[in-house]
Amino acid sequence: MRASRTWLGGLVVSGVLAFACSVGAPAAQATSPGKVFFGVAPQTNLSSADFAQMQGTVGTVRLPFNWHELEPRPGGYELGAIDEEVRTAAANRIVVLPVVYGTPAWLSPDPARPPLASARARGAWMAFLRTLVGRYGPGGSIWTAAQKRAPIRSWQIWNEPNFRLFWHPHPAPWGYARLLHISARALRRADPRAQVVSAGVAPVGAGIQPWYFLRRLFRVPGVRRNVDVVALHPYAATVHYMAREVKATRFVLDEVGARRLQILVSELGVASWGSFPSAFVRGEAGQAAFLRGALFWLVRHRLKLGIAGVDWFTWQDVQRPDRHCSFCQGAGLLDVDGRPKPAWGTYRQAVAAVRGVSAPTGSSR
Repeated sequence: MRASRTWLGGLVVSGVLAFACSVGAPAAQATSPGKVFFGVAPQTNLSSADFAQMQGTVGTVRLPFNWHELEPRPGGYELGAIDEEVRTAAANRIVVLPVVYGTPAWLSPDPARPPLASARARGAWMAFLRTLVGRYGPGGSIWTAAQKRAPIRSWQIWNEPNFRLFWHPHPAPWGYARLLHISARALRRADPRAQVVSAGVAPVGAGIQPWYFLRRLFRVPGVRRNVDVVALHPYAATVHYMAREVKATRFVLDEVGARRLQILVSELGVASWGSFPSAFVRGEAGQAAFLRGALFWLVRHRLKLGIAGVDWFTWQDVQRPDRHCSFCQGAGLLDVDGRPKPAWGTYRQAVAAVRGVSAPTGSSR
């Protein structure tokens, strides 16, 4: 589930946005984006057919690893569906980025309340992360009989902690800093080369704006040691305002001494249709045009702004409306029946153009 977005399209949100256009950033080593630069953030379970369709175009899938679903009882893991997705992604040469979120009911009746209130909760969270590394990381048990190994090295911690929907009782940068600290400690003890990706922050009305949240977060002592990549969800109704959000984030990171950290756009999207009126519902042609413009802008500015990659939200449309999200229904590259929309063809063409290869031919299925 994704949250409702407050459109910032016509607003100058802060001085940060107004003056961020000339910001510099660390130059990446590669002269062209690598295979994993282009990803998707699905809102539905992925089948083997989905992964086969993605192969050769999509480099990364950002999969939800919901703790409250994967460990519904203390020590009682239900990992079969995730196992299948991780194995199938590896078989199709697609990298998995897990986003680990949600406190189980045996610790809290509220999955959006982070596991920080007690030593038991903190210990259980750290144990869960170590279990995930032991299963999916280097030397993980899932790879013992796998034909294709693709150990997970990067882990995204929580989802949109600047938004009241995902962090209860209310967003708290210092609280998220504490979660990052215990998460980094658990992950790096299990895998010294593990990479910690901070939760994507989005420009929502019911919370703290990303640039303010990140500024306060990185002023907590020790945070920079616990983050390897900073994630952003720069939702906007136009490419112009998406670009301003990315630049504002780069400005703030440089300002707080995190200049060397890259930015991962771990969610981005607009819809072709939806049950609710929204500036993010653009029609099929508008969705495809936004996608093309956004991908090319991010590629063009990746070196200057230190952009590590982009994950389009989402892979496939869903029928049921979401009262928290005005555009999630129709944000997919495929429709509800799994048929490619114009946005999928545009995605494939854009990726092929950036990589300097011919787009795949045929029905794109």
